Amino acid sequence: MALTAKPERFDVRTRDRDVAVKALSRIARHRSRVSFEDPAAVDLRLHESRYGDIDTALIRFGGVRYRAEAEPMPFLLAGFLAEGGAGLQRRGEAAQLARMQGMLFPPGVPVTGEYENAVLVLLRLPVAVAGEMAEGATGLPADKLEFTGMTPISEEARRLWVQTADFVWRQLSTPGAEPPPLVTDQLVRLVASTVLTVFPNTAMTGEPRGDSGVVGPAVLRRATSFIEEHPANPLTVAEIADAAGVGIRALQTAFRRHLGVTPMAYLRRVRLDHVHRELRAGGVTVQDSARRWGFANLGRFAAEYRAEYGETPSQTLRG
Repeated sequence: MALTAKPERFDVRTRDRDVAVKALSRIARHRSRVSFEDPAAVDLRLHESRYGDIDTALIRFGGVRYRAEAEPMPFLLAGFLAEGGAGLQRRGEAAQLARMQGMLFPPGVPVTGEYENAVLVLLRLPVAVAGEMAEGATGLPADKLEFTGMTPISEEARRLWVQTADFVWRQLSTPGAEPPPLVTDQLVRLVASTVLTVFPNTAMTGEPRGDSGVVGPAVLRRATSFIEEHPANPLTVAEIADAAGVGIRALQTAFRRHLGVTPMAYLRRVRLDHVHRELRAGGVTVQDSARRWGFANLGRFAAEYRAEYGETPSQTLRG
């Protein structure tokens, strides 16, 4: 997964259909049909922020009815309807969306959307991130992950998704407040894990599968050494498993059996220790150090820090 510290930002505001279609095709390739009653009321806008493989977008279909026949997507695209009306359709499923409803465009499947005076918040990320998480949690091979529905599974799931997507979109789209790469990486993983929890998918259909055989301590040593040598990199479970010479599921088993944590929780603990060292040395702020090491939620960070070190980050900084 490729991330950048500074995003590529793209902003368009137009009444020209062709300009709008070209701009929106940056998010997903599609065929379009645009209709409107009052040319003076047309106001099509796109605000996009792209961090390497990761995209966030706010789209406003002001004064128009926009029909988009999207080609099968090689990535994960999800978001919510902030205003107006919208409907999605794919083979075997149709969904009419109310305001503040979540939506998912299943990868590899053509989807038709109709948007009328609609405002959409969209997040786009590699399918592999969700696949890796599903494999680690359930044993389902990453390439077998399929999304089987376009809307959240429950009202509680809808609320969780809208809250998460809105938070991440605001974090990544605010000019001048770009998060460092490790924070961006954590935000992407937050989106991927929430998508797996909220939208129907094949990882939900069975119980987590156990592992057979014994995973030796050498696997754990290789994995922990790799983590401790590269904590400033946006590591994935797959990269750690590769370094240890095992599959994702076997890696998860080794960490649970011997340390009682997941590989990503161990990585988080290592990064927390780096913050602790920086605060003890001084010359930094708590917020800057925490964000540099990938802690996006400062409240959660402070709670983890106190549980680990018995004092607040500011107390450490004051010596």
